[in-house]
Amino acid sequence: MKSIRPLLEAPTYARARLQLGIGGVGTVVVMSILLLALGVPGTLFADRGGSFLADASLLAVWLVAAAVAVVPFEFLGGFVVPRAFGRRHPTGVVWATGWLRGVLVVTLWMCLAGALLVLAGRLGGRPAAVGVLGIVCLLMLMAQSLAAKLVGGIRAGEARLDELDEALGEGNDVPRIDVLAAQDEGFTGGIAGLPGGERLVLPLQWIGRFEADALALLVRRRAAILRNGLRAYGLLAAVAWTLATFALATVLPGAGVATVGALLTTSLWFTLLSFVGLLVLPTPSRAAARAADALTLADGSVDAAALASALSDLDRLQDDEPQRPDGVERIFHPIPALGPRLAAAEALAVDAAVPRPAPWHLARTAIYLSIAGLNPLHRLVHCNVGRPELWVFLPSDG
Repeated sequence: MKSIRPLLEAPTYARARLQLGIGGVGTVVVMSILLLALGVPGTLFADRGGSFLADASLLAVWLVAAAVAVVPFEFLGGFVVPRAFGRRHPTGVVWATGWLRGVLVVTLWMCLAGALLVLAGRLGGRPAAVGVLGIVCLLMLMAQSLAAKLVGGIRAGEARLDELDEALGEGNDVPRIDVLAAQDEGFTGGIAGLPGGERLVLPLQWIGRFEADALALLVRRRAAILRNGLRAYGLLAAVAWTLATFALATVLPGAGVATVGALLTTSLWFTLLSFVGLLVLPTPSRAAARAADALTLADGSVDAAALASALSDLDRLQDDEPQRPDGVERIFHPIPALGPRLAAAEALAVDAAVPRPAPWHLARTAIYLSIAGLNPLHRLVHCNVGRPELWVFLPSDG
């Protein structure tokens, strides 16, 4: 218990989660380096596998071991830390059941994806494997709502949207809205689907929490993100990052795609490159969040005070940290702190400045897509560690 005392004595819930995320991510990074240095995947799986089912079975052994190795961090993030800071949390049994379901689904998902990559690599080499990875990424984006239901146990929510429709007004350009019911207060939904077939995903709890006008404001913001290409740019950048880093990982020492051992070595390199993404991708993501805020205000139908109120409510459902040190934000947070964020939005709106295309939700979309490359970091970042309902739809900026 002494080892977790500093975590539970952190000054705020946000800092406790940040410390936990750093610990979990750091542990996986160090383990990956050690496993690469010792050549463990090649030693364990040399001359094994060779068929789709055999390869998937071997991958399952590795992935289950990886899940067991990080379960202490997940238990802290999903149960201990929220309880210690008085945040909504499940009981221990409910958490364990939800975590087990999520891990089993994600592990099966990774096993199938990994076996497909090995099969493609065996038949067509690295280019074929990268191509299959691209197809898997597109399928993940197309089926994101279904994946959230399977992984997090999230269900379709039943809600009347008459008041929301009235608040939006006739002739609005809002895409179809799906409502999902999650127990985790940090669930934000998001935008699902490929460009041209997008759906807005709203949490059921928002419909009970926000007045119709405030909810309409948040819906208009997401519609502006779509209309101005921010989401399409974010998807393109996230897919490009995932394919480029995986392709690079395949040519690093010991890596490959034609055997299970070679693919797992590739996945370790991919994990390290994904860690680099955790450090560099938040910066363009913050710029996109600020651009989305400015575009929402610039159309003239949204009041700055109303936007500030809605975003403040959302911030309280997340880490409740409206201000944070610049260094902490620059490295760890793809969503800008509320205070500077609102000031930037108002300044841009007043100046009638139209932000350049920005990759909305890039950092966290890339985290989600990294599941296809067998990256365990996808569920160990501070916002979703131990929270299966947030493994597919990571919290967005509004």
